[in-house]
Parts: sequence; structure tokens; C-alpha cells
Amino acid sequence: MFFSVIVPVYNVEKYLPDCIESVLGQSFSDFELILVDDGSTDSCSGICDDYKKKNHRIKVIHKENAGLAAARRSGIKIAEGDYVFNLDSDDLIESDTLECAHRMIKETDCEIVAFAYKWVKNGKTVNITDDGLDEGFYIKDDIEKHIYPRLLMDKNMKHISYYLSGKAIKRELLAPHQLNMNEKISLGEDLCCVVPCYLDAKSVYISKKTAYLYTVRENSMSKGFNAKQINLVENIINEIYKINTEKVVDFEEQMCRYSCFMCFAILAAAAEGSHFESINEIRSYIMRSLHNEKIKNAEFGKISFKSRITISLMKWNRYNLAFFFLNMCKVIKTVLRKG
Repeated sequence: MFFSVIVPVYNVEKYLPDCIESVLGQSFSDFELILVDDGSTDSCSGICDDYKKKNHRIKVIHKENAGLAAARRSGIKIAEGDYVFNLDSDDLIESDTLECAHRMIKETDCEIVAFAYKWVKNGKTVNITDDGLDEGFYIKDDIEKHIYPRLLMDKNMKHISYYLSGKAIKRELLAPHQLNMNEKISLGEDLCCVVPCYLDAKSVYISKKTAYLYTVRENSMSKGFNAKQINLVENIINEIYKINTEKVVDFEEQMCRYSCFMCFAILAAAAEGSHFESINEIRSYIMRSLHNEKIKNAEFGKISFKSRITISLMKWNRYNLAFFFLNMCKVIKTVLRKG
């Protein structure tokens, strides 16, 4: 079997059938679909079982809720495919995704195929993102030269995709990192697998094909604002520090930029939602964490005026001013859009 498509499932009854159909409708047929029901309390459990009865390529795991990392671990334990493709249960893949991945793998013998992402909201494409690299085959020296410098973040705020979903990864490369994942990591678990996979990979194919359709929804785990996310990002950083990153010559500089950027993103989400009551909480979380020192040491090059002003204020511990500046930017943008 060539591909194991692993789909963690938790309370997404509205999106799950379309997700499953996007896999079953693939033009390449040599795959298994592993649905991991992570203790869903809606109708997802029954949906998974119904599809299993109809298609012999589907495996279903029912387990107690333990989060995304644990669900993916359960899936890869029973995976039989040479390559693993992770797919979130509220997202879709284009009908030729596995066929394209198979062709690239057969032509280059690469260990990772990384696709581009189409962000879809209410049926409309709102954004397209990729790794920001030239399309093509990257061997070891190319990986070190072009991928390592943006493994976390380069000076211009550019980085590879942090998502595990949307990548076809050789099972023997991914499995050790997926199985050793700290299941307590509830934000950024993808990055904790993506980083060591790229560090261990001998060959990668970067594709500009928008094969992965990411569903933008308001209540998504990765959207919205919660000041406690600052501590969760600190957990990610501590987890990544456990990885042998000596091959990345500017790793500490990248880590400082990543820490700064993530705090900036959380602050921006608070400002976007006008959470004025959380300003002091945000400042307190950052000042008491490792982020405080990393923000001060973060150095950037070509970034937007908005980012430069905000980060400068953060370096001076002026988080209230940074918040009001970002909120003002949002108001101005809204006014201009209506005008």
C-alpha cells in the first residue's frame, strides 16, 4: 500500500462527510483511510462507522478524547502505507492530490512532498499560501541552504509551512517523531513534528500545487484569541529545544523571531477582537515567560511598517500601546474597506 491518509476526528459532523468523500474520490486508488474518532460527542462516531461498512479501504479507531497529537499517534500505529498524508477532518484535498504526490515521489524518490494551501471560507478562496520556495526537488545540501534558514522564521518573517497536514511524508521518517510527540502539546504540535522531519529528511519536493483546501471557520482551534496561548507557545519552544538542531546554524536567532512573531500574532488577535480587558493579562504572561527575553533579542529585516512598529513597542514592554496601535489599524482598515 502506498498511502495512509490519517484523519483525526472530533465533533465535526458538519464537515466530516465532505472530508471523507474528498479522499475516497481520489484519482489514485492505492491508499487506506484511517479515521481516528477522538471521543466525539456528536454524530461523527456513527459517520465513521457507516463509511467503514461501505468501503474496505477505511479503518476506524474509537478512543477517549486526548487531543490531536494523541489521535495522530493512534493512527500512525496502525498505518501500513509507505507514505503518510495527514488531513484535518474539516478540510478537503483536491481529487488528484495523491496522484500528484505519487508521481513526484516516483520521479525523485523524495521523502517529503509539501503542497500549497488554498484557504476557503464559505466556499470562496480567501488566500493561497505555500512554503515560499521555488518549486522543485531539494536534496540534502539544498535543504540546508534553502529550508533550514526558514525552518522557524527568517529575518523577513518568512517560514516554511508549519502544518503537518498537506504533506506526504515517508512513514519511516515520520513515525518516530509522531510516536514520540508530547501529547500534552495542544498548540503547535504540527511544528514539533515538521521540524525534526525536515532535519532528518535527505530529500524534499516543494510543490506549488494548491492540493490542500483549508476550511476557515470562526471556531477553529487555531483561530481566535486566548491569552493562555502565550504559555502554550512557550511549551512548543521548550519541546523544540529537545530536538537536535545543531545543523541549523542560526537556530537561536530563528527561535527568538518565532517567539516574537507568535506573541505578536496573539496580541494582534486580541486587538482584532477588541479584547481591551486582556491587555494587562497579555503583558503579564509575556513578562513572566521566556518570550520576554527572546522578544528583546529578535532581529528582523524587511517586514511591514505595522509589524515593525508593533514589535518595537513590544521590545520596550509597551504592550498597551502596541495593542491600541493594532486596534487602530483594524479600525482604519474597516473604514477604508467600507469607503
